[in-house]
Order: sequence, then C-alpha cells, then structure tokens
Amino acid sequence: MTNRHEILWSPRVSLAKIRQFYIKEARGICDDELIEEVGIGLLARCQSIIEFTEACETGRVRCMRCARQGQSTIIQRNMKKPSALLQCPVCAWQVRWRIYKSESEKADGQLHGGHALDAFTRYMRVYPKCQTREEKIIAIDQLIHEFHWFLIKENQPAKANKPAGVNLLQGNIRDVFNLLNELTYGEKTPPELIARKKWWLEQQKKKAGRK
Repeated sequence: MTNRHEILWSPRVSLAKIRQFYIKEARGICDDELIEEVGIGLLARCQSIIEFTEACETGRVRCMRCARQGQSTIIQRNMKKPSALLQCPVCAWQVRWRIYKSESEKADGQLHGGHALDAFTRYMRVYPKCQTREEKIIAIDQLIHEFHWFLIKENQPAKANKPAGVNLLQGNIRDVFNLLNELTYGEKTPPELIARKKWWLEQQKKKAGRK
C-alpha cells in the first residue's frame, strides 16, 4: 500500500502577490501583513526545495506524515534502487521512491534547488532573524533576484543561468523574467533594493551578450 496522497509541498508564491509587494514598497505604503505573507510563503517554499533536494542527493527523506504531527523523522533510502520502498519506522507511512519523486515533480515543478541551493539555504537562515520590515524586504528582494550559477571549467568564472525566482514563484521562466524586469522603486525604497535591481539588469545584459 502506498501513501502518495500525503506527498505535499509548500506551493510557489503568487506572482500577483510579489507584484503587489513591490508596488506598495515603491509607493511608500507600509503593509506589514503582506510583507510577512510573502516572506513566510518564500520561507516555506525554500524549506520544501531544500528537503526535496536532500532526498534526491543524499537519500535522506523526511517523513511527511510525521512532519504534519510536528515530529521530524528521517528515512534513509537505498539510493541504488529507483523503486526502493520508503517506510517510516515511527508512523508506518510508506511510498516507493520513484512515486515520491514523480509525484513531487508533478505537483509543483522546479523543486530541486540546483545551483541556487545556497541562496535558499541562506534565506532560511536570514529571514527568521530579521527584526525590522526593511530587513525583511531586503532579504525577500535578494532571494528572488538571485541567479542560478554554473561552472564551465575549474579555471573559469561562474556564469549566470536563470533566476532562483523560477523555483519560488508561480509561472514559467518567461513570466518570472518579465516580472523582475518590470519592477520599479520609489523614493523611500532602501538603497539595497535599487542596487539589486541594477545588478539584475547587468546579469541580463551579460546573459544576452553570450547568446
């Protein structure tokens, strides 16, 4: 018996929410509730990405039934067997790895952290420590503007591939690129956000120049 229906992940955050977040910031409107909604939504999504990536790369699978009950139970899968049975020793939740993986990818794509894993891990560490709304806004902005990076050769610099926002925000890569390109800022915008936007545009130019 398989418990595939219990394979649930935190969803990607709505593009509309992100757009609203930036519009209000540009207008100097203080909306702490929206900031927290976006920030916590991204935090939960990062947790799902890190958890799924760890399951794929190290074989450490977190029992989803135990997690919903506030308990953390790790199932170590046999990485040599694609159809290995995952069985929790605590609650008896069980599912085959190939089903776990296919259901996860089908439910909400782009769960694997890839080259942006460090960015998701950093956000998980930084956001809970943010005390002010400005700190939260900067952490959110830095995360969604983050690029995936890849190395061509050992002696060559890393190159930008795609934004981490693809893993975090609803929509395809074009939707995410369009949103990040259209973001505007107002007079009260923290200088860190303006600098991040300039950096983002520079990466876009470099990426276009390599095509």
